[in-house]
Amino acid sequence: MSFTRTAVIRAPPERIFSVLADLGQTKQWMPAVQSIDNVTPGPVRVGTAWKETRKAGKRTMESTIQVALYRPPSQLGLQVDGKAMRGQMTFTLAPKEGGTEVRYDAQMSGKGLFRLMSGMMNRMMAEEDHDILDRLRGQVERGR
Repeated sequence: MSFTRTAVIRAPPERIFSVLADLGQTKQWMPAVQSIDNVTPGPVRVGTAWKETRKAGKRTMESTIQVALYRPPSQLGLQVDGKAMRGQMTFTLAPKEGGTEVRYDAQMSGKGLFRLMSGMMNRMMAEEDHDILDRLRGQVERGR
Protein backbone atom coordinates (compact mmCIF):
# COMPACT_ATOMS: atom_id res chain seq x y z
CA MET A 1 0.00 0.00 0.00
CA SER A 2 1.29 3.46 -0.82
CA PHE A 3 0.15 7.04 -1.15
CA THR A 4 1.02 9.99 -3.37
CA ARG A 5 0.73 13.75 -3.02
CA THR A 6 1.33 16.32 -5.77
CA ALA A 7 1.52 20.11 -5.75
CA VAL A 8 2.91 22.97 -7.80
CA ILE A 9 5.37 25.17 -5.92
CA ARG A 10 6.25 28.56 -7.39
CA ALA A 11 10.01 28.09 -7.34
CA PRO A 12 12.58 26.45 -9.61
CA PRO A 13 13.39 22.75 -9.04
CA GLU A 14 16.92 23.65 -7.87
CA ARG A 15 15.55 25.77 -5.00
CA ILE A 16 13.09 23.09 -3.88
CA PHE A 17 15.68 20.31 -4.14
CA SER A 18 18.11 22.33 -2.03
CA VAL A 19 15.51 22.49 0.77
CA LEU A 20 14.77 18.75 0.49
CA ALA A 21 18.48 17.87 0.66
CA ASP A 22 19.28 20.21 3.58
CA LEU A 23 18.90 18.23 6.81
CA GLY A 24 19.36 21.45 8.76
CA GLN A 25 16.00 22.70 7.47
CA THR A 26 14.05 19.45 7.97
CA LYS A 27 12.68 20.18 11.45
CA GLN A 28 11.44 23.59 10.26
CA TRP A 29 8.99 22.11 7.75
CA MET A 30 8.48 18.65 9.27
CA PRO A 31 7.38 19.38 12.85
CA ALA A 32 7.01 15.67 13.74
CA VAL A 33 10.81 15.32 13.48
CA GLN A 34 12.28 15.73 16.95
CA SER A 35 15.96 15.13 16.18
CA ILE A 36 18.37 14.18 13.40
CA ASP A 37 21.73 12.58 14.14
CA ASN A 38 24.15 12.06 11.26
CA VAL A 39 25.38 8.52 10.71
CA THR A 40 27.58 9.35 7.71
CA PRO A 41 29.64 12.55 7.42
CA GLY A 42 29.62 15.02 4.56
CA PRO A 43 27.01 16.37 2.18
CA VAL A 44 23.81 14.55 1.26
CA ARG A 45 24.33 12.05 -1.57
CA VAL A 46 23.52 8.39 -2.32
CA GLY A 47 24.44 6.42 0.78
CA THR A 48 24.15 9.32 3.24
CA ALA A 49 22.36 8.10 6.37
CA TRP A 50 21.00 9.61 9.58
CA LYS A 51 18.98 8.57 12.60
CA GLU A 52 15.70 10.40 12.93
CA THR A 53 13.42 10.59 15.94
CA ARG A 54 9.87 11.67 15.22
CA LYS A 55 6.52 11.89 16.93
CA ALA A 56 3.81 9.75 15.35
CA GLY A 57 0.62 10.48 17.22
CA LYS A 58 1.42 9.67 20.86
CA ARG A 59 4.40 7.49 19.97
CA THR A 60 8.02 8.42 19.43
CA MET A 61 9.67 6.45 16.65
CA GLU A 62 13.33 6.13 15.76
CA SER A 63 14.39 5.25 12.21
CA THR A 64 17.53 5.15 10.14
CA ILE A 65 17.05 7.00 6.88
CA GLN A 66 19.37 6.55 3.92
CA VAL A 67 19.51 8.35 0.59
CA ALA A 68 18.80 5.76 -2.10
CA LEU A 69 18.30 8.09 -5.07
CA TYR A 70 20.01 11.46 -5.54
CA ARG A 71 19.47 13.19 -8.88
CA PRO A 72 19.52 16.97 -8.39
CA PRO A 73 17.32 18.78 -9.15
CA SER A 74 14.74 16.18 -10.15
CA GLN A 75 14.64 13.23 -7.70
CA LEU A 76 15.42 12.45 -4.08
CA GLY A 77 14.62 8.98 -2.78
CA LEU A 78 14.91 7.87 0.83
CA GLN A 79 14.81 4.44 2.46
CA VAL A 80 13.42 4.27 5.98
CA ASP A 81 14.33 1.48 8.38
CA GLY A 82 12.66 1.49 11.79
CA LYS A 83 12.17 -1.09 14.51
CA ALA A 84 8.68 -2.10 13.34
CA MET A 85 8.63 -0.89 9.74
CA ARG A 86 10.55 -0.01 6.62
CA GLY A 87 9.68 1.95 3.52
CA GLN A 88 10.57 4.29 0.70
CA MET A 89 9.79 7.95 0.09
CA THR A 90 10.53 9.68 -3.18
CA PHE A 91 10.26 13.32 -4.17
CA THR A 92 10.11 13.93 -7.93
CA LEU A 93 10.41 17.50 -9.26
CA ALA A 94 9.51 18.61 -12.78
CA PRO A 95 9.49 22.14 -14.18
CA LYS A 96 5.97 23.36 -14.84
CA GLU A 97 4.65 26.70 -16.01
CA GLY A 98 4.83 29.03 -13.02
CA GLY A 99 7.08 26.78 -10.95
CA THR A 100 7.73 23.12 -10.24
CA GLU A 101 5.42 20.17 -9.94
CA VAL A 102 6.43 18.15 -6.88
CA ARG A 103 5.30 14.56 -6.47
CA TYR A 104 5.74 12.76 -3.16
CA ASP A 105 5.37 8.97 -3.14
CA ALA A 106 5.58 6.96 0.08
CA GLN A 107 5.22 3.28 0.80
CA MET A 108 5.68 1.70 4.20
CA SER A 109 5.51 -1.94 5.28
CA GLY A 110 5.65 -3.57 8.67
CA LYS A 111 8.42 -5.92 9.77
CA GLY A 112 7.73 -9.31 11.30
CA LEU A 113 4.33 -9.39 12.99
CA PHE A 114 3.90 -5.72 12.12
CA ARG A 115 3.47 -6.77 8.45
CA LEU A 116 -0.17 -7.33 9.37
CA MET A 117 -0.40 -3.62 10.18
CA SER A 118 1.15 -2.29 6.93
CA GLY A 119 -2.16 -0.88 5.70
CA MET A 120 -2.77 0.92 8.97
CA MET A 121 0.83 2.29 8.97
CA ASN A 122 0.35 3.71 5.47
CA ARG A 123 -3.01 5.27 6.41
CA MET A 124 -1.46 6.85 9.53
CA MET A 125 1.48 8.20 7.54
CA ALA A 126 -0.82 9.50 4.79
CA GLU A 127 -2.87 11.28 7.44
CA GLU A 128 0.19 12.79 9.15
CA ASP A 129 1.80 13.78 5.84
CA HIS A 130 -1.37 14.98 4.10
CA ASP A 131 0.05 18.51 4.07
CA ILE A 132 3.74 17.66 3.54
CA LEU A 133 3.96 19.56 0.25
CA ASP A 134 2.20 22.60 1.73
CA ARG A 135 4.81 22.62 4.52
CA LEU A 136 7.59 22.22 1.93
CA ARG A 137 6.10 25.13 -0.06
CA GLY A 138 6.11 27.29 3.08
CA GLN A 139 9.77 26.48 3.77
CA VAL A 140 10.80 27.18 0.16
CA GLU A 141 8.96 30.52 0.17
CA ARG A 142 10.39 31.57 3.56
CA GLY A 143 13.91 31.02 2.25
CA ARG A 144 13.62 33.33 -0.75
